[in-house]
Amino acid sequence: MSEEKKHAEKPAVETADEKIKRLTIENLEAEAEAKKLKLEERKYHIQSLKSSIADRQLQDKQVEYDRQSKQRTFAQADATDQMNWKLCTHRKGGMASARDIRCLTRGGNDAGQYSVIKHQMINGDIWVRCQRCSRTWMPPVEKNFYMRNGVSVAPQDGTFDADLFKRAQRDYEEAVNFPTRNSMSGSVQCRFFKFDRETGKQIDGAEQYRVNIASSNLR
Repeated sequence: MSEEKKHAEKPAVETADEKIKRLTIENLEAEAEAKKLKLEERKYHIQSLKSSIADRQLQDKQVEYDRQSKQRTFAQADATDQMNWKLCTHRKGGMASARDIRCLTRGGNDAGQYSVIKHQMINGDIWVRCQRCSRTWMPPVEKNFYMRNGVSVAPQDGTFDADLFKRAQRDYEEAVNFPTRNSMSGSVQCRFFKFDRETGKQIDGAEQYRVNIASSNLR
């Protein structure tokens, strides 16, 4: 093999400047690729956040819709109860037929006997329930008579309606005195006490018990 041919086949040696230039170009290309990938990653991350926010907004709308739907259902049921309670005579008697069963939900026509059951709670309170319209009478508690725009609200959000409270007290006392042949049921009688920090004494806690179960009924 000739000397010229050997010299031609010998690979060219990369100079230091060429190596620096090549590495610089490679680094720039790598940095550009990394930036491109970061931008792609950020784009997908933003899309994921938008999708997540949309899902949450949809869930919030569904929760609000369910809340409003339940509120309407409760309001309608309460309005129906109020109407039935107002129309019911709470009395025994009356004739029911396939065409007219109103006496079963609106009360009968007995002049002297009421279709109610009475139960004495463990603190001594007597609760009364109409067997026709399911209304329950119990000792009223003041916290349920704070009103705002005709609606019962929490005490801190409304004004106490003394007249409405007195009316409820009269209705309760009247119901307790409804004449009926049904025998009153009862619970084991208990006494409740709580410690009053201001006086340092134990006071009767029957009222607190009454407040705690004020949202119950005999339905």
